[in-house]
Formats: sequence, C-alpha cells, structure tokens
Amino acid sequence: MSLFNVFRYIMLAIMLVSFIASCGKKGDPTLKSFEKPLPVKEIKAVHREDEIILSWAYPASERKKIKGFHIEKAEIKSQESEVRSQEFKNISFLGNDAAQFIDKDFKIGQQYLYKVRVRSSRDIIGDDSPVLKVMPRNLPQPPSGLTYKITNDAVEITWTARKGVMYEIYKEYEKGKLPSSPLNKASLKEPFFKDRIEPERTVYYAVRASLGTDIKDEGYLSEYIEIKPDYFIPSRPSGLRHVISGQKVYLTWDGNPETWVRGYRIYRKKAVESDFRLIGDSVMPAFADNEQLTGRTIYYITAVSPAREGIASDHMEIYPLRER
Repeated sequence: MSLFNVFRYIMLAIMLVSFIASCGKKGDPTLKSFEKPLPVKEIKAVHREDEIILSWAYPASERKKIKGFHIEKAEIKSQESEVRSQEFKNISFLGNDAAQFIDKDFKIGQQYLYKVRVRSSRDIIGDDSPVLKVMPRNLPQPPSGLTYKITNDAVEITWTARKGVMYEIYKEYEKGKLPSSPLNKASLKEPFFKDRIEPERTVYYAVRASLGTDIKDEGYLSEYIEIKPDYFIPSRPSGLRHVISGQKVYLTWDGNPETWVRGYRIYRKKAVESDFRLIGDSVMPAFADNEQLTGRTIYYITAVSPAREGIASDHMEIYPLRER
C-alpha cells in the first residue's frame, strides 16, 4: 500500500471517529474547550466567631464554562516551614455559582493553607489559585453599651471603648438576617459610626470587636439596637409669620433643620370654634389660607416625618385689618 493511501485511510478514520463522537451534540468540540479553565486569582478570608469564611471572585462570563471549584486545605505543623503540594487535601467541591466557602473544622492558633482549583465542564482541573495562609486567633469579647443619636442628617452609633481592638458594625433590616460584610470598609479604630438616615423602615445595628490581623478575627456580636420610624420626631417649627392680603392669610415659617422632615401640617381655630382643626399640608414652609378672615383666628403648625408628627409651634393670633 502506498504512503498516500495510508495517509488517506488515517484521515478517514479520524473523520469517522469525530463524526460518531459528535452525534447527538449541539456542536463539534473544539480545542479551546479542552483548555484549562481560568484560575481563581485571589482568595480572601475572615475568621468570624466559629467560622473561617473564604471568598473569591470569578468572571461571570467564565462561570458557564466550568463545573465548579475544589477547595483544598493543608495544615502546617509547627516544625515545618513549608507545605508540599501533595499535602493539600480536597475538603469540598462547590458548584459554578459559588463564591464562598465556610470552614468550621479548625483550631485556634493552628496555621492552615487554603487554595482553590477550578474544574472545567470537561473535567479539566485548572492551575492553583494563590495559596492563602490563615492562623485563627482567640477572639475578643463583644462590645457593650451601644447607643444611638438621631441628628438632622444622620444616625450616630456609639459604644463602650475597649483597649487593643478595632470594630466592625453591621446593619440589617430583619433581625437575625445578618449581611456577610460589615458597613465599614476599613476596621473602625474608635467606638463611633455615622450612618445615613433611613426613617421609612426599622433598622438594626450590632457591632463586633476585631483584631488587627490580616483576616480580622472578628468576635461575637454585641446586643442589637433597634431604630424604628417612630423614633424620628421632628423638632418644633419656629419663626411663624403672617401676611394679610384681601382678607386672606399667608403663613410662612423657618424650615426645619432635619433632612428627613417630609412636610408640615397647618392647624387653625376661629373664634366661633371650640378646638383646632387641620386645614392643610405643605411640603414647603409656607401656606395660603384662602378662607376669608372675619374675626380672631389662631394658627399653629407641626413638622411631619415619615411616621410621626412633631411638636406644635407657638400659637399665633390674627385679627382682620380695620379699614381707615
């Protein structure tokens, strides 16, 4: 048989195998699909209460190409300075949507190494992620004495200071459903945090003490403080003034300093009436009473938050202008 015929038979055999392998599939396999998956580029860790929480990022566009992530761990013995790659053990496999792993099997003061490896949809294992070294420490006691203050434009949280620790503050809208990360981006050195106002909903705050380590070593939560919409009570409006024009009364006053005030309510009592009644609302510190002023009339106003009406302003008596 000639060399040309041998080559032709080999090519036909390759084509036949490829055809059989591709039957029933959406498309032919490509060399690219057999490449190693993109590795995880960085792992982060937090020691929080009784957990070591590992987290990593992975491009969304690459996740559909993989089956998931192998979590590998090694324990450093006290007499060893390095850990060989074969001493890593696979402790978990997570699906392709995973971005976090929680390890509860550890001892305080023991050193551990972690790495993540990616498995492709064709079961090809990618390169190692960078190795992360973790040594959990004894945790500080939870902070105490949490208090709050509502200001004109913020909520200020304070607690009792303790030496040798920093702080992480957490915020949640349903008690017991804590977010995975604290509000503060960097650990707080002082027992104080200023947060934006959310007067429309109930908010819970709690604080953890943390150590200044690479993985933070966050302790247990403090007691919660609860801030409800009812706690936002506007201050008393001031500077109530009036102008009479054509037997009508135009009221103005100084706007409240609280940024969370939603408007004002205007109350009036005429001489023939036994009590005040609400005659209108205004989002601005001004109001026009279009009823004709015919006798002694008294006004006051209140500021309103999303849930509460504030303290009444001073009363102001008005009399019709006398013609000369």
